[in-house]
Amino acid sequence: MSGRQWNEETQRWEAAGSGPATLSSPPPPRPDFAPPTPWPEPELPGPASPPPGRGRRFAVVVVAAAVLGAAVASAVVLVGRGDDPRPDPKPTGTSASPTATPTSTPTPTPTATPSPTGGELPSDYREVTDVAGFTIAVPDGWDRSESEQGVFYKSSDESSLIQVFTITEPDTAPLASLRAASKTLSGKNPGYEEVSLAETTAPDGASEAVTDDAAELVYAYDSEKLGARRKVIDFAFTAQDGTQYAVLVAGPDAEWPAQRDRLTTVLSRFRPSG
Repeated sequence: MSGRQWNEETQRWEAAGSGPATLSSPPPPRPDFAPPTPWPEPELPGPASPPPGRGRRFAVVVVAAAVLGAAVASAVVLVGRGDDPRPDPKPTGTSASPTATPTSTPTPTPTATPSPTGGELPSDYREVTDVAGFTIAVPDGWDRSESEQGVFYKSSDESSLIQVFTITEPDTAPLASLRAASKTLSGKNPGYEEVSLAETTAPDGASEAVTDDAAELVYAYDSEKLGARRKVIDFAFTAQDGTQYAVLVAGPDAEWPAQRDRLTTVLSRFRPSG
């Protein structure tokens, strides 16, 4: 028999006929090729190490909130209250836009309507509805001006004046307002003298808009502007609409009590005009 046969003793394939044939269990099939060797599992690279001297960067977002509170309190206007009025501060700085030409406050047109109390005004007075939001009676020929201190009507020689403004400090009674005013004025006006300070009621002849929730301060001081002593009535009150006003009448000390008569006439037409 030609070919090759498996030798059980030598455990190998031999040419047929090269030795005695020995019966044995059939040899295993001859492999045509070597079994494949499985590929080793690849080694996955770990996270790259950061370069020397350089650590990882972390982004940190911090949100900070700061709450600023400011206590807001109103104050009674005391600057120039009965004092020689000072002009308004002039604006400072420059602007890229054109500046409008300032215009003067229009002078209200005199009227001659009957007084709310039913009486007629003296012949040398007129009723004025002021652009600041109130109506009063003022002497003829007195000029109007306005500043941060309020509205003024002044005689031609400026020796006498009427000043009107609102009291903006909350929860302040008229008497408390005038007490604070007197304390402030005593420290800024030479020769200041508090003549009287007390609660009062609306003067006889005042309009119905002037309530009895009122107080009055009478004082005198040496006016540096006039070079003479001036005497003042500062009347603070609550109007029917709940707004607190101060009406101040000043004149030369030598003319007293003309200031009191003038205050009564001024208040005879007083009313808020919205």
